[in-house]
Amino acid sequence: MFTIPRHTLGALLLTTVSVVALAVPASAIAAGNDADAIAVLQKKLDQSIKMIEALTARVQELESRQGGTVAATQTASTGPATQQQVAEVEHRVQQIEAANATRQQDTTGLPIHGFADVGIGNYNPYFANYRGANIGSLDFYLTPKLGDRVLALSELIFEVGPDGSVGTDLERFQIGYQFSDAATVWIGRFHTPYGYINTALHHGVWLADALRRPKFLNFEDHGGVMPSHTVGAWLTGAQRAGDGRVLYDLYVGNAQQDSGGTVFMQNAGTAHGTVMGGGRLSYQFTGGPLDGLTVGASAFTDKVDSAQTNNLTQLRVAGIAAVYDTDSWEHIAEAYVFHDTNLNGPPGTKRSTAWFAQLGYRGAWGVPYVRYERASLDQNDLYFAEQQFGASYYRSAAGVRFDINPKSAIKFELANTHTLDFRVSDVQYGLPEDYNEVLAQYAVRF
Repeated sequence: MFTIPRHTLGALLLTTVSVVALAVPASAIAAGNDADAIAVLQKKLDQSIKMIEALTARVQELESRQGGTVAATQTASTGPATQQQVAEVEHRVQQIEAANATRQQDTTGLPIHGFADVGIGNYNPYFANYRGANIGSLDFYLTPKLGDRVLALSELIFEVGPDGSVGTDLERFQIGYQFSDAATVWIGRFHTPYGYINTALHHGVWLADALRRPKFLNFEDHGGVMPSHTVGAWLTGAQRAGDGRVLYDLYVGNAQQDSGGTVFMQNAGTAHGTVMGGGRLSYQFTGGPLDGLTVGASAFTDKVDSAQTNNLTQLRVAGIAAVYDTDSWEHIAEAYVFHDTNLNGPPGTKRSTAWFAQLGYRGAWGVPYVRYERASLDQNDLYFAEQQFGASYYRSAAGVRFDINPKSAIKFELANTHTLDFRVSDVQYGLPEDYNEVLAQYAVRF
């Protein structure tokens, strides 16, 4: 009678199952496609089980011929090992399915990032009529993934207002479609694309090396005098050219309104049906001796009405900007000229200017910087005269940033601010005419 030795039969079972079970995961991984890999693994698993069943049947047949002596020994020597190999294949299938499910969730999920900051100083960095400890903002930055070309961005902030109370503001809400790197269309509320700082350094103060923005470029509710947000449509893109890229922006949106002494972007639409529009053109060097330098020009026009006096002002603003941003240096300069016409007030066009220059060095130990800024704002221009922070001023500042780790930084700044053409409204708002600041800030991202 033909017989198979017990050790030979055990080796056959173990070797057959081991080769099938352990070789399959490697081939599946090499395939590079999760769906195909899962299908192959499941197919091989079924084949392995069928082979085991056939071999088991053969063992049982041999047991019946040899008095059952093989069965107990064979089960003891091969059973647990066979079950372990099958379990490994099943586990591998489950791992690939879980990984694939995770990646699918990433493309349809809601990535959330955030920024937060707190500070202390002899004056509030934005509202000089307050002093002591201050809460900056809690910024939730959401970028849901809606597909390969459909984009979305939302920025929800809890921040302190001019009266010291904490409020909620939807700073940005944009839905876009990317045709290519050369053309992306956004619709919603976005940062008005002029200069450099307004679109490059948003509400998360951790992003900036400096403790704060130049005063006239602050966001509207923090003392800025320019329309830093727009509700409308924005076309933006970049195109390779020479040793760099040409960057462009074109936009149109609701005209702004002066409400309570600050510029308001009118999320629901305009009462007069008027619009603002403008554009920006820049060149960014990405190679050669000027690598890291970006230069550009921008312009916009806007009809701003006053909720208090019904004055209507036609703004015409032109600006230039340059930034040198490398691993060792951060130099930024921006300058603007305003040509404003009062459409239903005192006749004539009023001219104003505002500019700043900042020099920074990025050392291994910290980032020191110095800045000078100046705004000469014609008080016969009702657009500036009716704003709470619309007075002319100049400021000198020096500061330093220390990074505790990649997600947190401490900043210090010393500054002197002198208010020109001091107004009655400044006294009413409790704003000092000339003041020195000692400021500290702790900023994080998450």
